[in-house]
Amino acid sequence: MLEVVFSKDKPSAGTVKVIPMFEDKMVKADFLTDEEAKLVKKAIVQAEFGGQRGKNLDIFGGRAKIILAGLGSDNDDLSLQGAGEKLFGQLSGDERAYIAAEDDNTAIQLAYGILLGSYSFDKYKTEKTAADFPKLEQIIVRVKDPAAATENFKACLALVTAVRYAKDLCNEPASYLTPEVFAADIKRLEYLGLDVEIFDEKALHLKGFGLIEAAAGGTAAKPRVVVVSWRGKRQQEGYDLGLVGKGVCFDAGGLSLKNTAGMQEMKMDMSGAAAVVAAMKAAALQRRRKNLIAVVGLIENMPGPAAMKIGDVCTSVCGKTVEIGNADAEGRLVVADCLAYLQKNYPVKRVVDLATLGSLRNVLGNVYAGLFANDDKLAGALLAAGDKSGEKLWKMPLDIRYEQMLSSPIADIRNVAVEGRASIVSAAFLNRFVEKGVKWAHIDISGVRLDKTGLASGFGVRLLDELIKEL
Repeated sequence: MLEVVFSKDKPSAGTVKVIPMFEDKMVKADFLTDEEAKLVKKAIVQAEFGGQRGKNLDIFGGRAKIILAGLGSDNDDLSLQGAGEKLFGQLSGDERAYIAAEDDNTAIQLAYGILLGSYSFDKYKTEKTAADFPKLEQIIVRVKDPAAATENFKACLALVTAVRYAKDLCNEPASYLTPEVFAADIKRLEYLGLDVEIFDEKALHLKGFGLIEAAAGGTAAKPRVVVVSWRGKRQQEGYDLGLVGKGVCFDAGGLSLKNTAGMQEMKMDMSGAAAVVAAMKAAALQRRRKNLIAVVGLIENMPGPAAMKIGDVCTSVCGKTVEIGNADAEGRLVVADCLAYLQKNYPVKRVVDLATLGSLRNVLGNVYAGLFANDDKLAGALLAAGDKSGEKLWKMPLDIRYEQMLSSPIADIRNVAVEGRASIVSAAFLNRFVEKGVKWAHIDISGVRLDKTGLASGFGVRLLDELIKEL
């Protein structure tokens, strides 16, 4: 990963010099030579550059390239991170860059944004030449207190590492990232101090994961459930937060088969599980003083000879029975079984699940994730975490009338609405598996799982990290 170094020193020869500028605000660039300072003043006048947000200006002619980076009028952290992400594109062809911001926080947030913007997934690109890859190796950031900035940046590094991990998982093809491979990759995180327990298909059967067994029945890939725990407060018995993630490594729709267009993003139907596991990784990297427990269900949903059929009745971990009305509504089955298992086996009173249930994409697009919660305080904490992390949420209703749409004549509940197509009922279905007294929130990330380039966005990692920090 790109190296970030904080320093008081002036730039060495040949290093690209970056001058962050807020809108219509002068900046002191005392590290420039007289010749460079004249070039900068001339370029500002000629280009009518005033530090507008999103506008960067390249200046050539001195001993090294100079970039004026427009930060706009807002100096909030998210704006600065966004400016850093944009800046990476202009620096990727250079080996080393020097950034001199007017204060240490601006410098830290810009560096954080540059690291976020440096992500790429070219593992399967065989025709790229050396010239096609970014050359940037080091960012030197001038700050007043390098030691303090380096310490403060550790949290940023942990988050960047976790976000990249989630993106890598989501971008892998389903032929590689099977449930077994995903589970094994999570197991590898024990080196950070996380406890990881994997349930194979035999354990799932013995423990009563009937919904997951049914959802995974049509594929040759064996299902897995993984329990990940972090105990940052070992003297405390209970857990501060429980997390659940949907990990459908490929969703063909089962016997309710999707068309080709509907399968295009289905290798990323495990984005909820990826975000949850990555958030646990971030907590471990930062040595969070919290007790956290996460359960992720990993399956494939395929139309094989043993696939669940319309009209089947399946039994969950908690004993509730579910009539299958649509085999392509498998994600809620996976999350429900994991929710039930978590509450049944671990002392936790706050639970958040992340899933791509596809229920709100047509409503909220790729701007907000949908938030459903049975507790106003937990909902408020998540909304605040969304605003601060930039992973925004929009609160949606939980109403008994949605649950009534799921009534079944032969089972406790149906997995889809009997009449009509009220997409919001996916949350109502999950709500039936939440025990009395447990504060619960469901976050539908189906519309926000992709970034502008078509790669995974890693949505949810920073959101959950912010929530965990403020608990």
